[in-house]
Amino acid sequence: MNASSLAGRRILIVDDVPSFLQEIRGFLKDHCAEVIICSSPLRALRRLRRDPPDLLITTLVMRELGGFEVIRRVRGQGCDLPIVMITGFGNEKTAIEATRLGVSDYLEKPVSADELRARLEKIFSRQARAVPETAAASGLISADPAMQAILDTVGAVARSDSRVLILGETGTGKQLIAQAIHESSPRRTKPLVEVNCAAIPENLLESELFGHERGSFTGATERRTGRFEEANEGTLFLDEIGEMSFTVQSKLLRVLQSGKFNRVGGSATLHSGARVIAATNRDLQREVEAGRFRADLFYRLHVITLTLPPLRQRAGDVPMLAEHFLRRFRGSRPVPRGLTPEALRRMQQYAWPGNVRELEHLMERFAVLHDRPEIDVADLPEKIVRDAGSPGNAAPDALLQGDYATARDAFERAYVRETLKQARGNMAEAARRAGLDRSHYFRLVRRQAIDPAEFR
Repeated sequence: MNASSLAGRRILIVDDVPSFLQEIRGFLKDHCAEVIICSSPLRALRRLRRDPPDLLITTLVMRELGGFEVIRRVRGQGCDLPIVMITGFGNEKTAIEATRLGVSDYLEKPVSADELRARLEKIFSRQARAVPETAAASGLISADPAMQAILDTVGAVARSDSRVLILGETGTGKQLIAQAIHESSPRRTKPLVEVNCAAIPENLLESELFGHERGSFTGATERRTGRFEEANEGTLFLDEIGEMSFTVQSKLLRVLQSGKFNRVGGSATLHSGARVIAATNRDLQREVEAGRFRADLFYRLHVITLTLPPLRQRAGDVPMLAEHFLRRFRGSRPVPRGLTPEALRRMQQYAWPGNVRELEHLMERFAVLHDRPEIDVADLPEKIVRDAGSPGNAAPDALLQGDYATARDAFERAYVRETLKQARGNMAEAARRAGLDRSHYFRLVRRQAIDPAEFR
């Protein structure tokens, strides 16, 4: 096996069983720069503060401090390092909780040397293909498998000249992905020109994109260069393209087909070699079916499509994102240092309708205005505290009011309703989002007596 991505790495292993520590150390010592073992979780946390390693391996059950609490405290210290959990006491529930807390991988004992090294290789390889620092600094970081798959794809997408369509709700990071693609591409030395199609009036958008000649319309007192000309051989990012009128869609289609266009009021044919990346929070396929978006333009844009998951589907990212933003906005101020475990738990239960952008703004307010060492539940906005416990969010406190069968049924019903809501009643799409076989998902819908039509 190629161990190149382990070379030079420092790995900290935490467990209170000496024989396990020595076994895992033996698996890795010939492949890493340094393997540190620690039999005390509290001592390990102090060491992490002083000298963070490249990766932490922890077990679940320890006398001094449990593995989940170790992870919470690591994230609470503002540490974004990858964490691997290994346990001999795991089940489906612990695996889900580990993912929710943002672990990079979860393994059950017994673990072989080859398997462990392969898993660590994958984690470090993923880091090597990470997006540029400028995007990461804005919050494009994730331990969620679906989001990681998208970030892993950015490098391959960037190397091509193919058009990219980025889909996702407002605030999920579509602009950051576009910037990351440009910064990772051979065009990175050329301009990245961004146009928010929703922010420009319809009668001015054509001029904004293609430019205009002097006197071509009232107020056109001089020639203006359009965004396609400005982008030249760089990248043109068309944000909120779903808001574009049919008239402008037709003219955009022409330049995508041939690279040729005319300024408004001009007769000269110009050429642009810009790569086009488009983004929208609308379901363009549905817009095409409804006659609000040109089918031919959709298929021109729909070469490579990246669909960003909303933050509510990757709750495990909330702690690391919250600490990341808090640390960034806090600067040199000593407080606040972090959030309490209960505050983080409530934030993970909240649906975040504004996605990462909403979380970013909340952390900025705390960094500027909060004057105590920790942010607790009482400091959170009332909406987060109230909505975090609502049945639609399947909050744990609400689910633990009955026996196991009752709690499982409540969660299943809330989960099915949420996936149908996100898919707008499309059963096949909901099954895909849930990662389930269609027939299995359809049985869940029937068992819960849910009518998909109510979400359309």
